[in-house]
Amino acid sequence: MVIEKLVSVKTAEKRPYLLFFFGIAISLTCILISSAIFQSSIGMFTTFLITIAVTPFMVNLLRYEEAREEELYQHRRDISLIKRHRNILLIFSIFFVSIVFSYSFLYLLLPEELSKKIFEDQINEINAIRGSFASPDTFLRIVSNNVGVLFLSFLFSFIFGAGAIFILTWNASVLAVAIGMLAKSIGGIKALPLAAMVFFPHGSLEILAYFIGAIAGGLISAALTRRKPKWIWFIFRDSTKLLAISVVLLFIAGIVEVFAISFS
Repeated sequence: MVIEKLVSVKTAEKRPYLLFFFGIAISLTCILISSAIFQSSIGMFTTFLITIAVTPFMVNLLRYEEAREEELYQHRRDISLIKRHRNILLIFSIFFVSIVFSYSFLYLLLPEELSKKIFEDQINEINAIRGSFASPDTFLRIVSNNVGVLFLSFLFSFIFGAGAIFILTWNASVLAVAIGMLAKSIGGIKALPLAAMVFFPHGSLEILAYFIGAIAGGLISAALTRRKPKWIWFIFRDSTKLLAISVVLLFIAGIVEVFAISFS
């Protein structure tokens, strides 16, 4: 894969900002390919292509993270849980932001009919979400939906190594189109920062929870692949803690989102 040749895991940890530009390039390239080949479901096929493009790099990243965690445990280095995983969280976050940035800008720059065609899958998903949350039990619906996404992120990452990339990429594209739609309704590109801030309070917590869940599943997957049972329980303990943190973040995000909906 090109991304593996241009950016190694060690380079990404030293200069993570490079992934922002590669993320934009990969997103736009995959959208272009999908638009030319897959006319019926451009949004979903673009997500598949992005996943295929970045999965080898992300698998190597998770393996590197798991090996480093084993080393820290072996040398009894007392480092907090989040601090141990801050580099991989930063890399996931930068890649996610690059997708949101490229999708939202493209949605605003393209003619309306073309943007609706390219992002039809995301628009349908946004409308479905809006419809399902318009009920008295909004909080429970939001939290149950988000916990379901978290579980899938963990499960996909555990089974496929970096399988959660598909779910994270899809959610990034849906969020980006939602931001683009709001920005277009209140002023266009110049309103993009304001539109992004509307979704930031709860959206950032949800996405962070999904990242942490994906890392938890990926760490266990990498540990089992390396077949070093001596460290399995240490990795399992860390993954359990990461999942617990993710669930707490989703409950907080749900509260914030309900308040946002009630005042909107």
